[in-house]
Amino acid sequence: MDKKVTKVSPADPMDTIENMESPSHGKSLISLHYNEEAVDAENVGAAPVETMTYQQRWIRDNIKMRVCTKFVEKPTNVNSDLLPPVRVPGKGLPGIQSEAEPICRCGYPRSTHGQSLSSGTSGMEDWKVDTHTKATRTNAFGTVEFLGFGENERNYVRVDVDTKMKDMMELMMDVWGLEKPNLLISVTGGAKNFTMKQKLKEEFRRGLMKVARSTGAWIITGGTNAGVMKHVGEAVRDYGLVSASTNPIIVIGVATWGCIQNKEDLTDSECRGKWPASYRLGKKQRPKESFLDPNHTHFVLVDNGTQHQFGVEIPFRAWMENSIANMKTNTGKNASVYVPVVLLVLEGGPGTLETAHQAVANNTPIVIVQGSGRAADILAYAYQNSIGEEIGATDQEGKTKKITQTIFDASVEAEIRNQVEENFGKKNLVRHCEMVKETLKNRDLVTVFEFSIGGRGSSKDIDRAILQALLRANKDQIFDQLKLALAWNRIDIAKSEIFTDDRFIQYKEGVNRHRNKDVPSMLFEIMQSALILNRVTFVELLMDNGVNLKDFLTKKRLLKLYNHRDLYDSSSNMMQEINKNIQLYQLLDKIRRKNGNEKYISLVDVGCLIQDLIGDFYTPWYLIDPKVRDLDVEYLLDGVSAKCMGMPGIKKGILSMATGQKQETVENELLTSDEFQVPDFDNPFQELFLWAVLLNRQEMAKILWKGGKDATAAALVASGMLNSLSRQTDDTELAKKLKENSQEFSNLAIAVLNECYDVEEKKAQNLLIRELEHWGAATCVLLAVESNNKKFISQTACQTLLNNVWMGNLSLDNQLLQLLLCVFIPPLILPVIKFKDNSDQDGVENLERKGVLRDKKRKLEKQKTLSSIPVKEEKEDPQVDYESKPSNLSFWKKLYYFYTAPVIIFAHNVLSYVIFLGLYSYILLVKFNKDVSNEEIILIIWVFSIFAEEVRQMQSSSTKNFNTKLQSYITDPWNIVDVATIFIFVMGIVLRFLPFDSTLEAARCVMALNLVIFFFRILHIFSVHKQLGPKLVMIGRMLKDLLYFIIILMVFVVSYSIAAYSVMYPNSELSIVLVYNVMRLGYWNLYGELFLEDIEREEPDCSFDDSVYSNGSLPRCPSAVSRYAVPILMGFYVLFCNILLLNLLIAMFSNTYQIVQENTDQYWCFQRYRLIYEYYTRPTLAPPLILISHMALFIRWIFGKCSFCLSSQPSDLIKRFSSDKARELVQWENMIADAFMNRLELEEKKNIENRVINTQESIHELFFKLDELQDLQATSGSSGQAPISKAPVNQVVRMPPQMDKRLLALEEQMQQSTVALNWIMKILQEQEKNTRVAPMLEDKRENEKQKKEKDKALVKNTVEERKRLNYKARLPCYPQSLINRFPVPDHKVSWEIPFPEYDPVIYEAPEVKEHPYWADTIDLIFMKPEERIGKIKFNEYDDLNKVNRKSYVGTYQVQDGLPLNPTGRTGLIGRGLLGRYGPNHCGDPIVTRWKRDDIGNVVMKEGKKVLEFVAIFRKDNKLWSIPGGMCEPGQKVSQCLKAEFTEEALGSLVEDSNMEEKIKSDLKIMMEEGEEIYKGICDDPRNTDNSWLETVVFNYHDDTGKVLHPFLLRAGETVEAASWLEVSSSLMLHSSHLYYVQLVAEKLNAFF
Repeated sequence: MDKKVTKVSPADPMDTIENMESPSHGKSLISLHYNEEAVDAENVGAAPVETMTYQQRWIRDNIKMRVCTKFVEKPTNVNSDLLPPVRVPGKGLPGIQSEAEPICRCGYPRSTHGQSLSSGTSGMEDWKVDTHTKATRTNAFGTVEFLGFGENERNYVRVDVDTKMKDMMELMMDVWGLEKPNLLISVTGGAKNFTMKQKLKEEFRRGLMKVARSTGAWIITGGTNAGVMKHVGEAVRDYGLVSASTNPIIVIGVATWGCIQNKEDLTDSECRGKWPASYRLGKKQRPKESFLDPNHTHFVLVDNGTQHQFGVEIPFRAWMENSIANMKTNTGKNASVYVPVVLLVLEGGPGTLETAHQAVANNTPIVIVQGSGRAADILAYAYQNSIGEEIGATDQEGKTKKITQTIFDASVEAEIRNQVEENFGKKNLVRHCEMVKETLKNRDLVTVFEFSIGGRGSSKDIDRAILQALLRANKDQIFDQLKLALAWNRIDIAKSEIFTDDRFIQYKEGVNRHRNKDVPSMLFEIMQSALILNRVTFVELLMDNGVNLKDFLTKKRLLKLYNHRDLYDSSSNMMQEINKNIQLYQLLDKIRRKNGNEKYISLVDVGCLIQDLIGDFYTPWYLIDPKVRDLDVEYLLDGVSAKCMGMPGIKKGILSMATGQKQETVENELLTSDEFQVPDFDNPFQELFLWAVLLNRQEMAKILWKGGKDATAAALVASGMLNSLSRQTDDTELAKKLKENSQEFSNLAIAVLNECYDVEEKKAQNLLIRELEHWGAATCVLLAVESNNKKFISQTACQTLLNNVWMGNLSLDNQLLQLLLCVFIPPLILPVIKFKDNSDQDGVENLERKGVLRDKKRKLEKQKTLSSIPVKEEKEDPQVDYESKPSNLSFWKKLYYFYTAPVIIFAHNVLSYVIFLGLYSYILLVKFNKDVSNEEIILIIWVFSIFAEEVRQMQSSSTKNFNTKLQSYITDPWNIVDVATIFIFVMGIVLRFLPFDSTLEAARCVMALNLVIFFFRILHIFSVHKQLGPKLVMIGRMLKDLLYFIIILMVFVVSYSIAAYSVMYPNSELSIVLVYNVMRLGYWNLYGELFLEDIEREEPDCSFDDSVYSNGSLPRCPSAVSRYAVPILMGFYVLFCNILLLNLLIAMFSNTYQIVQENTDQYWCFQRYRLIYEYYTRPTLAPPLILISHMALFIRWIFGKCSFCLSSQPSDLIKRFSSDKARELVQWENMIADAFMNRLELEEKKNIENRVINTQESIHELFFKLDELQDLQATSGSSGQAPISKAPVNQVVRMPPQMDKRLLALEEQMQQSTVALNWIMKILQEQEKNTRVAPMLEDKRENEKQKKEKDKALVKNTVEERKRLNYKARLPCYPQSLINRFPVPDHKVSWEIPFPEYDPVIYEAPEVKEHPYWADTIDLIFMKPEERIGKIKFNEYDDLNKVNRKSYVGTYQVQDGLPLNPTGRTGLIGRGLLGRYGPNHCGDPIVTRWKRDDIGNVVMKEGKKVLEFVAIFRKDNKLWSIPGGMCEPGQKVSQCLKAEFTEEALGSLVEDSNMEEKIKSDLKIMMEEGEEIYKGICDDPRNTDNSWLETVVFNYHDDTGKVLHPFLLRAGETVEAASWLEVSSSLMLHSSHLYYVQLVAEKLNAFF
């Protein structure tokens, strides 16, 4: 039978899904879904199981909540009037509580408990979370939308208090998709609403959001819309959500589920989540409940099965924060650190004090916001008024170390007590005061943010305070600090806190003295992470502070940089940077697969990509150097070679060559590449620069460019590569960015070139033509030309160089008319032409040539290995005198210089071409017939010479292989014209020689067309002219525009032509003539030929007879309708084409003209270079005589001398300098480039924009101070004082309280000074020599003395009261664990006082459970009460375990087989860290002596001797303590005292054996004379309800100092340091040791 589905209240904590799946239900889970959705309107939007997402399924399967399993009615007298009304379905309206509705001890009403649950019979029955609740599938998760607060949805989940942190981390990282944080900020403070000063509130919000955005931090709060949580939420609202940053602000609220108001809106009865849940913040907040804050991004709602119990989430939150802190940041494998945690304290009550105290105990830094009120202000006051005193102590090695001890003056302690009592009352007063003091035990973990007019007051202060607190917590670990700064991306913190006052350099030198390799290795790992994460400023900072790139950049590291996509976790934040460069990796992957690399990208792949981007003329050394080419990348990165497992001899030999090491050490060298060796790269800046350019990291590339060499060449290479990358991407935005970056580098190259040219013209030109050894043996000019950088070529330096090349050895003073005259009349060369004076230049060039040849000799073998092209060694000519200077030019040399000048070669070729065109025209007009004339033979030879020259031009290209030569050749439009003319000429000649009359006429037509194209070729000559050259560019651009226009035009032409012809001549016969006639009609209409005579033709001028017009007797008559339709159609056609489209074409031409006209000089200069280069490399003779030069070149090539001859020829476009000259040139260029960049930076700082920003900041600071003054004024007005600004003229203006207080103090001091001066004058007048004190001063001193004595008495009473109240044993966090005790108030400590809510935590340390020799082997706590009886005998000596279980205080109670601590409750049951149930006996020796000065006198304070005692510094809690320890089984207390003192405080005695024996003897005597000071229970943080420490304290006093004086203390193995401490009430000691020291001081009547 069908079972009725009961609707469960949304507030019901029961797991309804599990109930449905029980066997009692007749239907399956799936079968019930649709019925429930039909009857339950609240579940609209809940997803059925079939459509659940991964997030829904994962949460359902892994996250639990906790529900009550037994109803135990709460007594009605337990503040029932304070409980909020309970919403019970069907029982009254929401918010109205039913009088008959009983409430369980869990806090939920009876109706929310399942009917099948058992019920308690009495309200007094004990109810505990552990036994009366169970974990079940959570019913509250999904996303929540806060109504009235926008449409943003936040993730939320209800979790069991015992949820594993592993599941929580998976939920946040994988399910919610949060990025791993670089910082965790835990915010604690007031849970209720409180007010802060407006400016402090604004600075807190702005600073908190700044640190969260800049570091990628997570912020964790209580999550409710009240108190400090509300302030954090408003900070996100005001400064986080409106930020332009792409990194979202993550604010996680961890709240108690039972204290959330309207939590029923978040539940889903089917446990499928709500997407979203609509949550409304009500106007009225019910008692013991709070609304969720709408500005948090995620909510974790912790449930322990109870309602209206605050603090449930505190231990869960601590565990979660600890789990987050155990993650590592995403800053690289070796540069990552654990996620740092900082506690931010804002206002707060006693709970905040406990949280801060626990944080410091866990070595978590805290930041206190002073001025926020209550707990924060108390802690800030205590920190600012206490003193951090450094104590010299001796460690285990006998070395002296400084340990900071926080000292509290008695007056400060009294003031702290007063503030605590004023803010929190007298309840738990001692507990709160001690927490304040112990929170400050480690001052390095505490930072106070003070906001005042006198402070800086900028928004960066609080974020700097947070980050500085974390750095101070790691002050001795400078590299950890640097890793943190890198993870946060806060270069300002790194500069101000790490690299200050040579601190980093001193630290590095100090560490290097002990570990020579660790410091550079750590720096290198941080450097590599900074490069991968694109932290530009960090890279620059590291290079300025100790990172040598030659040592840093190894082949392995460079490969890691290129392969970091494959070497790092895909979930890492680094993948964000990788995804931005997906284009690079797509290109590299293609090359990698082409080269056969399966796993990693090799440097050869990178070299191939660079060559593809720049051009085939550029040969990266990655492709030449066998050490790089033959690297086994997989072995280098993974340590295992996929190509050759086991590394046989051949592979080892290759790797040996690659690393420069012997075979035996190759493997170790590859795996530990950080070893110092010969640098892998001579120019590491260049390698990293290329890497940054390929990744399009512009700022990084600029930094590396600035530090490298060859500034102009590097900028040109970067510009060319980026320009090529922009053409290979389909992403418009990326292409735009690449072009912008390319243009920026182009501008840098131009700027450096111009700077060099302004300084020295000759050196600047040498920079342009210098062969760049590190840049593919190219030149700057070649790099600019191949990358189509017209702007660079148009610069004055380049054009001056081109002018010199164009004129050759002819003087630039020669006019064009002179040159042309000498071309036609050669005898005028000697008297008319002027030549350059090359005497000095030739001498310098000869010297340079001699240096180059010597360099070639030294590097010959290296060049042979670096290049697959054979390199000929150039030999010096011993007969050449490099020191001599040539005399005046000879006749033959002048002729040679004249005819080899490019300008003359150009003139001869122009003249030759004009003759060629004349000959061609003459043949076509006069002598083109069947007979072949001599003129035609000459013409054929002439064209063949032109063809031969074109072949030579293609082969002489700077590229390497034939494909790239051909591609480079056809990119020039004029070369395409040349190919077309030669091809058409050959076609015409072929037709010419066919033995047919018709082919002769066809040949004539082809040759005529060919002549036209040859005439067009003469336009290329005009490109040398400054005015005509740009016009040719315009024609070329307009031809492209015309092509696009014709495509559009043809749509209209074809459509009109077909339409008009079909109307005029219907049913025409298909033929070629038809197509011609159709297109003829529409095309010629564009030019005004309207064909009206054809349209209006009538018989007898035409015929409709098919047979008549088919044979051509008469034309065909148009149809009758065409006489009207076609003209109308023609009218619209002409209107569109002639008016609209032709004007469009005119507009396109005008735009092209304007664009070219704006860059006329650039286009002309670039064309001019190509023309000059063509004729510079062209043979001297013009066609057809050029065939002679070709034959000579061919013969030289046949004999294998071509390459040598060409390379040995001096070139004006490429020049190889000697090493010294090249080094000088590079240094000169770098110096000018650095000066230019420095000047550029100064100009940027001085520009108007920066000035406006600085002015704006100053104005903002001024307004800030005015606002603060207004706040102070408002404060004075609110306290009953009149505001200054509103005070009438006759009214007395009251000062602000701070200023008024200071003036009163000054007035009092002046009065006392006046009285004292009057008394002095009176005494002097009476000439009485006495030492009486002024009355006012005496009264003041007496008052101060009384106050001081009162404060000291208060401090002593506090020490005694703390001991009596068992304070240490009730500290919230149990030592060395994350366990929190059940809170026990001071007035509930005693067992005699009823405490029904007391629910202590069970804990026994793992080491205790292993049952060591010092611990009981029986775990009573885990047995049933009846099983415990008789297992261990208490209140007597245990013979079995040889343990005395008697207590020094008498008989203690044993309840349910467990002993009870005589001092009272501690909040924890079990043994904890102690080994024995019941008393654990120990001994504490206090070894004292009188403190003496340098001359041996006892030091006195306040009339009493000052006492010193031996103290040790503990490793576990970082507190000073008395050297003592636990008694071993069967060991006497006296033996324990001596053993522990010797072990912990003495360490090893003096090295002199004789002295050692004497000291031992004296110590034995002193130990025998010890006096018992205390015997009883020790107030120790390790105590529990069932296990506690009892001690016997003996004082061993060396009154004379003779026993303890001869030796120094030394820390034992179990402690950190040992020292003599001065007895004082301001000390903070472990456990109750301060109380014991007080007893000793009282016994010896010493100062305390």
